[in-house]
Amino acid sequence: MYGEHHTAVYRYVRRRVAPEEAADVTAEVFTTVWRRFGDRPRSAVLPWLYGVARRTVANHLRARESALAAVRAGESVAVVAARDVGEQVAARDAVQRAWSGLSPADREVLALTGWEGLPVRDAARALGCSAAVFSMRLLRARKRLRAALDASEDGSTRTKAADTRKVGVAR
Repeated sequence: MYGEHHTAVYRYVRRRVAPEEAADVTAEVFTTVWRRFGDRPRSAVLPWLYGVARRTVANHLRARESALAAVRAGESVAVVAARDVGEQVAARDAVQRAWSGLSPADREVLALTGWEGLPVRDAARALGCSAAVFSMRLLRARKRLRAALDASEDGSTRTKAADTRKVGVAR
């Protein structure tokens, strides 16, 4: 199971945590899988692994946020300013803004089908819901993403127009 699915689980984790944390979190996923090996389904193992990975990532992110909050309360601004430069650059991108504006639940639904390539039935298993419920969540998440992208495009168009007017006034 490890040899067959490690790369897929690593990619899943890598998209959700900092690059330097992905290998450790993936190892934690497979440690949990080892402990719960008897709980694994006989078929559709990958959706089950994604479910384990989802919970492991959530635990990891909660622990990291708690640690960061403690550091911020007692440390200097330098810690907060040490954010990943790649994240700062990506934050300027319209797609990143739209993605970030989505709820964690919407991002997870879209990621399971888009990034992980799971069919609806398997993605529903990973989230522990029915295929019908997952399909409705997916439809709504896609609509919210489209609305966020449209709003972002409108904002960038307005900003460009305002910049053009400022240039004209400055002359």
